[in-house]
Parts: sequence; structure tokens; C-alpha cells
Amino acid sequence: MIDAIAQRLGFIRVAVVRDQLQFARNISKRLDEHREVVEQIQSQTNLFTECPWHVSHMATQDDYLMRIYRMVHGAWPDHSDEVHRQHWYGEFIRQRPQLLGGCGLPEYRPQDNVSNSDAPAS
Repeated sequence: MIDAIAQRLGFIRVAVVRDQLQFARNISKRLDEHREVVEQIQSQTNLFTECPWHVSHMATQDDYLMRIYRMVHGAWPDHSDEVHRQHWYGEFIRQRPQLLGGCGLPEYRPQDNVSNSDAPAS
């Protein structure tokens, strides 16, 4: 009953959102395949040279997939603890292609991508 009332008010359970974001295998696979496509376009075609604006389109798509990944897993895909989790579960997400530059999301802070156990001792 509470779920029905919450839904009528426009609320949805976080677990439902996370499950829906895992569409078409999972977000790890989607992000990895996107990066693979970027690498293949770069190495097998001259699209990015002839139409350089597509690089920014692919970078924005990568940012978007990173945001979804964080919504689902609670960490960025390149966070050291998250990379360990991916390895443990047999997942693989290749590194963001250099061509795309750094992540442009305002909430992304690369300095936060090191776990406390990886941080240098003070």
C-alpha cells in the first residue's frame, strides 16, 4: 500500500531504478562496449579526423554511462575499490580512451578514486 501511494506521488524505490538501469546485460558491459567501439572507430576509420565533433559526442556518451554506473554501483568505474570488485566478479571495463579526454561530469572528482587503503600514509 505504501508503495502504491509513493508511486502515485511520483516516488520510486531505488532498487527498482537500479534494476531498470541494468538493461541489456548490465551497465559494466554497456560502458566497456562503448569504449571498445570508440577504440575501433579510432583505429579502423578516419571518422574522428574527418568529423572531429563526433569525439565530443562519444565523450558525452561515456560520461553518461559513467554516471549510470555510479548510480547502480555507488562508485565510479575507475575507483580502485570498484576495479577490485569488477575483477572479483569477472567483469572488465577498459580504461576510458585517451581520445575522449577526462570525464566532464561536474560531480566526478578523480582525486576521490583512490580507496583509503591505497592512499599514501600521512
